[in-house]
Amino acid sequence: MSMDIDDLRVQLAIAQTEHAASGLRWALRCCELALAALEAGNYGVGAVLLDEDQNILLESSNAVFSPSFNSAAHAEMQLLALLDQEVAPVCPRQQMTLVVSLEPCPMCFCRIISAGIGRVIYLAPDSSGGMASHQDKLPPAWRNLATLTRVTQFHGDARLSELAAGFANVNRSALREKLLKAMGR
Repeated sequence: MSMDIDDLRVQLAIAQTEHAASGLRWALRCCELALAALEAGNYGVGAVLLDEDQNILLESSNAVFSPSFNSAAHAEMQLLALLDQEVAPVCPRQQMTLVVSLEPCPMCFCRIISAGIGRVIYLAPDSSGGMASHQDKLPPAWRNLATLTRVTQFHGDARLSELAAGFANVNRSALREKLLKAMGR
């Protein structure tokens, strides 16, 4: 079932009443960040970084098109750039969990594993661009490095996964055209 952005806003509002104080608040926050990215004219992807107690340390949204075109401004890349700026992280990176609304692409996945993040959870699979579910396709050195990061698809409230997929897919063809134009193609 395909939803437009207004339908997604309504579904997010319902999820907010149900999960704002729950153990899934980080999954909800990814969806909120994905909506914020969409509303700013970007791809609908959000990411949060959790400590070992599931407290949110950092968060980010996709910003490929705004404030200006930046091909590397994926939510995960932005979040890891913030982490790299931290002088003294509150816990070792291998104890951190990166939660992202959409399965990381090859660029983001390689950055995540090379950053030393211990766990990745993605809310929605990305059959056309996700790398986490295709680790066997990585070159041997990257496959070896990936063994240090535990990657799982979210198995909590399915409605949050559906929301994340909706945010990733709404306006997808228009955003593809916007990307090609920004690339000069």
